[in-house]
Amino acid sequence: MTGVEIAVGYVCAYLVRKARRAGQQVDVEVDRAVDAGMGRVHELVSSALGGDPSLERAEEQAEAGEVSERTRRRLADAVDEAADRDTAFASALQRAVEQLQEVAGAAIATEDGIAIGGNVFIRAEGGAVAAVRMGDVTMGNPPVPGPHKT
Repeated sequence: MTGVEIAVGYVCAYLVRKARRAGQQVDVEVDRAVDAGMGRVHELVSSALGGDPSLERAEEQAEAGEVSERTRRRLADAVDEAADRDTAFASALQRAVEQLQEVAGAAIATEDGIAIGGNVFIRAEGGAVAAVRMGDVTMGNPPVPGPHKT
């Protein structure tokens, strides 16, 4: 995942959190630091993009509770383009994202991904199966196709 995708993830998360907590006071220090960091990333992106339709659409969708993957892609493209044009913006955004990741200790997943911050250990014993995520699993010997004798 690129720095721009991470920044867009933070911007969208900020917009959704802001919409959900409108009027509520943040009472935990970590939440304050995370909110401040996300606000800084949002401020940088908003300043660079101005009235870009992708940012406006993300704000609208955030008020409804979720920013679509399509809007995230469009916003990422707009941020990428702005970073290509303005190296000072690109550097400031990278620093803000790194600082936020340090404070939040967070991992962000997009689409159908799974984000895990910290250490993960997965182990299967005795013929078992283990995974963070898996689809349908059949354990044992699968039946042999074809005619069966009784």
